[in-house]
Order: sequence, then C-alpha cells, then structure tokens
Amino acid sequence: MAAAPVRGLPTQLSHVAIRVRDLDRAVDFYTHVVGLKLRGRRKGAAFLGIREDASHELALFALPPEAPGPNPEGVGMYHMAWEVPSFEDLEQFHRRLVESGARITGYSDRQCNVMFLDPDGNELEVFWELPRDLAELAEGPGGVALPRLAH
Repeated sequence: MAAAPVRGLPTQLSHVAIRVRDLDRAVDFYTHVVGLKLRGRRKGAAFLGIREDASHELALFALPPEAPGPNPEGVGMYHMAWEVPSFEDLEQFHRRLVESGARITGYSDRQCNVMFLDPDGNELEVFWELPRDLAELAEGPGGVALPRLAH
C-alpha cells in the first residue's frame, strides 16, 4: 500500500526580507550590481526580484542610519544566494561586482561562486551549479579542475 502524500509542505522559498539603513542605496545596489528588478516601492520598503511569476524575491525595509549592522557572531541569516545559468554568467557578474567596489568576502574551493557584502553588511553569494556530469568528474583524486574566477 502506497503511503499517502504529505500535504501542507512548502513548494519553494517565496522571498527574503532584510532591514537596511539607506533604502535608496540598497535599491541601487540590488538593481545595478546584483541585477534584480524593482517591482514595487512604498514608504520605507522596496520589493525586488528576477522571477516573472513572482511579485518579489527580496523585500527591503528601511531602518535609521544609526541602526547596528549584522552580527556575524550572532544567530541569524548567514547569507542568501542567487544562481546563474553558466560559468560565463558568473564571470560577468563577478566583473560587475568588482567594478562596483563591493566588498568580496571569499570564494569556495568546492564550487564556482563569489561571496560578497551588500552596503549594509549582509552577506550574499552568487554561484554556478555545475551540471551533474561535470560535478562527478570533478570529485575524487585526479578529478577535473573546476573553472575559477580570476581574482
């Protein structure tokens, strides 16, 4: 007898909401550097995204300029990540990130990515997910080397 399907489970992450000190600066960063589209704005809030079938994936809420920044030693969000469709897209994103002067915090040795901070110190990641056949070739001793961003 087959088990009954589990009901009431989420199907995907809808959006992330973060607090920022300067809403205009954050909107500028997330549109011009990250590449999101501004979907809507109201007093003290902005809504951005890339998916055409969603109202937004990122909500920004304004705090006063003196609000404390994220605490890397405390409980809370570590980072949020966006995926790009190819390594070439990751290279183009990385170029735009470097040109913007954003603070890059690192690169993984296990995947093709870049970690960086938004203007308020929230950590972000953009990565390219290797196709399964390439990922299998890259694993283990003597594996194929992953492509790397020039930095």
